[in-house]
Amino acid sequence: MNIKSLLPYDRYTLTTRLNEGEVRRRLEANVAPPKKPFSLLVQRYGLKKNTTDKPYVGVVVGPHFEIVRVINYKNSFLPVTKGEMSNFLGQTEIKVKSSPHLAVMIFSGVWLFMVLVGCVAVLGASINDGFEPVMLIPFGMFVFGCLLFTIPYKLEAKKTKRFLAELLEAEEVKEG
Repeated sequence: MNIKSLLPYDRYTLTTRLNEGEVRRRLEANVAPPKKPFSLLVQRYGLKKNTTDKPYVGVVVGPHFEIVRVINYKNSFLPVTKGEMSNFLGQTEIKVKSSPHLAVMIFSGVWLFMVLVGCVAVLGASINDGFEPVMLIPFGMFVFGCLLFTIPYKLEAKKTKRFLAELLEAEEVKEG
C-alpha cells in the first residue's frame, strides 16, 4: 500500500477501441448539462432534488469532460471527475483525474492542520506534565478525520471509475 492510495485523489488512464467521437457521444448521452453555472455545486451537495434521468451532470466539450455523479443525498466528498480524450496507437486514451471539490479539500486541510497542532500541543504537555489517557483524544480526532475525508470519496470515485469503464468499454492502463 502506498500513500497515494490513502489520499482523496485519483489519476488513471482508460483505453478503449471506440473512436473519440463515439466516446464523446456516449458521454453526452449519459451526462446532463448543468441548468445554471452553480448547479454542479448545488447538485453535489444534495441541496436540490435530481431533475434529470441521466446518471451524471456536467460538461463534455471537445476532447474534455468534467462530470459529477447525480445523487439524491448529501455527500460533500463526491468526486469531480475530469477527463481528456486522445488517440493513441489506434485506440482512444482517456486520462482521468478525480478529486473532491476544491472547497472541500481546503476545509479538510485546515481542519486536519488544526487537529495536528492540537496533537503537537498535547504531546508537548504530556512530556512536561505526564501522560493522561484523555490526551489521546486529538490523535483519535486526527485518525477519524483522515478516514472521514478519504473513505466516502474513495467509495464514490470507485463507482465513477466503474461507470466510465463499462460505458466506454475501456480497460485501465496499469502504470509501470
